[in-house]
Amino acid sequence: MRRLAVLAMISLAGMTAFAQTKAMKPKSKAEETAVRAMLAAADPDARIKAADDLITQFADTEFKPYALYLEADAYLQKGDAEKSIVYGEQALDVDPHSYQAAILLCKTYASTTHANDLDKAEKLGKIDKYGHIGLDSIATATKPNANLPDAEWLQIKNDLMGQAYYGLGVSAVFQNKIDDANTDFQKVAELDTDPTDMIRAGRALLDAKKPDQAIQWFDKAAAFPNATDQIKKIAASDKARAQSMIKK
Repeated sequence: MRRLAVLAMISLAGMTAFAQTKAMKPKSKAEETAVRAMLAAADPDARIKAADDLITQFADTEFKPYALYLEADAYLQKGDAEKSIVYGEQALDVDPHSYQAAILLCKTYASTTHANDLDKAEKLGKIDKYGHIGLDSIATATKPNANLPDAEWLQIKNDLMGQAYYGLGVSAVFQNKIDDANTDFQKVAELDTDPTDMIRAGRALLDAKKPDQAIQWFDKAAAFPNATDQIKKIAASDKARAQSMIKK
């Protein structure tokens, strides 16, 4: 499964690094050390601490929005969606064009929204808002690293867009716009690199009591080129659950 943080996009050669709109550079050797520590952190807890240390010690760092995004991603890896949303929204406040933060928020809200949520309408509004911010921002984004091959940059952008379409598709499901949802989910299948997003798409349809619509996405998850045996087993189990719901 892919991590949301595209750390492969970062290059500290010459101390230029990932950015949405401009190259970022540390202002001192000490800040450079703190940035390197954040990027080299071996696990989510270490990354959260390193990102906090960077922001605290260097209040004017140009890396602040990316540090906040990395914290949001780290909390997501830890299974703490609430804190992930808090830090993701802070990252977007600092850099409104942070497509990684916007897409993380879109996907996190989509993954934690359910048909019977009392605040469902508010969540759906945020999914749509952040999904479109992400898609609009990435459409005009330039390569973060001049040495990144064009084909690899296109793959990264496609994968991010696929994640945004997953969120928008979930929102459409819960607004009972099933045709729109299937159109969005088809884009996920074409652009996304993670078959579990297809499983999540199918489960959203199951949650909305649309088992007949869900089956195709479980099939697509199992057919993904990089689908592991575990993914195929999960997809088959979810497909069987959908089929049993149809029989009822």
